[in-house]
Amino acid sequence: MSTPTLRDEIIEKHGKNAWDLVLTVYVNFYYSELEIIDLCARWIPRRDDLREKQYLLHHASDEIVHARLFREGVERLGMPWDGFDHGKYRIDDIDRRFRKLYESEDEIEVLIGLNLYAEGVLAMEELHQLGRNKPEYFPEFSRIEREERRHMGFGVSVAKRLLDESEETRRRGIEYCKWYQEHLDNYLGGELSQTISWAIDQGFVQDDYIPRTRERFNETMSKLGLLEV
Repeated sequence: MSTPTLRDEIIEKHGKNAWDLVLTVYVNFYYSELEIIDLCARWIPRRDDLREKQYLLHHASDEIVHARLFREGVERLGMPWDGFDHGKYRIDDIDRRFRKLYESEDEIEVLIGLNLYAEGVLAMEELHQLGRNKPEYFPEFSRIEREERRHMGFGVSVAKRLLDESEETRRRGIEYCKWYQEHLDNYLGGELSQTISWAIDQGFVQDDYIPRTRERFNETMSKLGLLEV
């Protein structure tokens, strides 16, 4: 008789939907990390300031570790990483946003879309709540959250320099902020709304997950003075 795994526990306590949710979280975080590594590599040659080059190197190095932790997280729960169809769990919106950032030639767009929005808002709230509410299933999430906070700090530092250098850059930054604010409303209230409701019911996240994410967006974008009241 095989020893029960955490995967078995999740399914027994919460149902198959819970296991699908857990895989969705881990798979999308893993592939996002790979995208971020490529993004960092793309911008290293474009920065002249050695400190800012170091930010990107440090950022990419962290993401390599995180990718490994997400992969190991699935295996720790009792599922071989190569034992399931990853494509079934990929969220198209995430892939589209990273593709958009990789193709962008505007560094302020990349900093806002990656360091502030993808990491500083969406990832941070998800990591915070899952790591706090279900640490037995997401044991490394609190650590990763702390390191994502550092990546947001890198983005804020470089973005402030760019915004201070050019009023045109600030104008574009405000427009990008508007785009992501609209995206957030559509994302939380559309594609993810049923998943979030289910996760709240099962205690994976708090019932204030959506307002807290919106509040985090406002706080994050306010660091650059990009929110228009």
